[in-house]
Amino acid sequence: MTKKEHARILNAYLSRLTNKDLEAILKADNDCWHAQLNYGNSGQLQAQSRFYEVVSQAVDNITDYDLTLIEQITEKVTA
Repeated sequence: MTKKEHARILNAYLSRLTNKDLEAILKADNDCWHAQLNYGNSGQLQAQSRFYEVVSQAVDNITDYDLTLIEQITEKVTA
């Protein structure tokens, strides 16, 4: 897969996330970086788990119609 194809898929997701979800993802990502630089393994794993929870919640907030569109874009790109 080319970088352009990856960009199309990422754009499909980002275009359908709310600003609130994007901000939550960025905060969780920053928390992960902080944990990786400053905490032990347990703290890092907790931060990574929280990051996954935030991303999962953001995807849960995407409408079924938009998820179908993302699937169609992904299928076109990977075919």
